[in-house]
Amino acid sequence: MVESRPQTGFTLIELVVVIIILGILAVIAAPKFLDLRTDAKIADLQAITGAMKSGLTLVHSKAAIEGEEVEEGAITHAGVEIPLYNGYPAVDGSDSFDELNVQLQAWLDIDSVSLTTIQQDNNAAPLFIDKSSANNQIYIFFSEDLADKSVNFDCHILYQNKETNDQYELFVRSDDC
Repeated sequence: MVESRPQTGFTLIELVVVIIILGILAVIAAPKFLDLRTDAKIADLQAITGAMKSGLTLVHSKAAIEGEEVEEGAITHAGVEIPLYNGYPAVDGSDSFDELNVQLQAWLDIDSVSLTTIQQDNNAAPLFIDKSSANNQIYIFFSEDLADKSVNFDCHILYQNKETNDQYELFVRSDDC
């Protein structure tokens, strides 16, 4: 009589099923873990926001020293006259894109250009400045997002003066990065 030995190891079918399951998991999970570009853009926005807060504190301190912490004032910083609202950089929607970019670069040292410049040359800088004239807001976008930019596009930084007190508002939008 022939003794049967207990089966050890896996059958070929079991191995194929495991490989297929692992392949499906890799296709579903890998993009979520490997989306480094989005993570890098979000990290850049957060770093720029931190630098903006430092720059705003510096401008506000200089405004206080010069007695320009009033509702409407101005200081010269880095060779640029910066209009102020309660001691913080004021956003005047009637200023041109280029003027706002120069003012922003005076208190925030970033490689940016205005919307008009980026429309002419999409490789002019990694970031560009846009504005909302009606709301007196400045936006900072990635140049690579120019074609996607719209009212509801959420991969930018928004700066505006508060009307009710002496602070500013700074928002980071990263849902569409």
